[in-house]
Amino acid sequence: RLAHRAMDLLTLPRGLSRTRQVRSIAAVYLRYLRLISDTPSPSNADEEAAFTEILESFIMDRGSVPAAIAAGLDALKDERREVEGEWDGRRMDEMEDALYRFFTARVGLRFITEHHILSARDQTKLQELRDRQSRLEDVPLGWNKDVDGSFLGCIQKNCDPVWEVRRVATQVMKHCRECYGIAPEVEVVDCTSRRDADAEFTYVPHHLQYMLAELLKNSCRATVRRYLSGQSVPEEVQSSPSLMDIAIANRVSSFVHSSSPPSTSPSAP
Repeated sequence: RLAHRAMDLLTLPRGLSRTRQVRSIAAVYLRYLRLISDTPSPSNADEEAAFTEILESFIMDRGSVPAAIAAGLDALKDERREVEGEWDGRRMDEMEDALYRFFTARVGLRFITEHHILSARDQTKLQELRDRQSRLEDVPLGWNKDVDGSFLGCIQKNCDPVWEVRRVATQVMKHCRECYGIAPEVEVVDCTSRRDADAEFTYVPHHLQYMLAELLKNSCRATVRRYLSGQSVPEEVQSSPSLMDIAIANRVSSFVHSSSPPSTSPSAP
């Protein structure tokens, strides 16, 4: 999988693979590939712990790769603007499709790695690792310690989407105010029916948090830019286990438009 992700990056179309930022990410994947290849398969508890430490060293930073790719796209756009007609919609769509395939595969790689780490770790380190996963703009979202027993690795048997939406919305509004001085009020509506009130929603909370954060950040940014007068415009988020059957079938925003800060030190995967 590491080799495939490196090849995905090194074969990105329209010159994107030749940008310094993308090549640096590919080099990180190849470095970890060599490290894993040189590590013997674990055969006892000590070797298993050492192997898990290696995985942990490169899995926890989830923001630098998207930020570096966005920087590569920006650099390529600046270069291509000098050639009239070079940066057209068709070529942009081709790069978007290639990046979508890369990021979809990356989610799978990160999932199995994170699941192994959280399944192998002792209880004393689980809190720290989950806190590092549940961050928005490098600020911990907090953790519901009452649900610790409902986890298997990074999968939560009874994930509460309403609670997740509310805490992500709170942090997104705070971040929006810090960036723009104003923020729309995000109204979270729990539309769970009585029939589904006791239903369990099994999911990976930090994946849900990341998707919610990107959707809400994009919405808040667009709303603030439209209403520069400071008028508060509510955004309604409907949430229930029956509605949270999330399928990432359509992209909601371009990979070029990212609110992540630029990174000068990419970390994979």
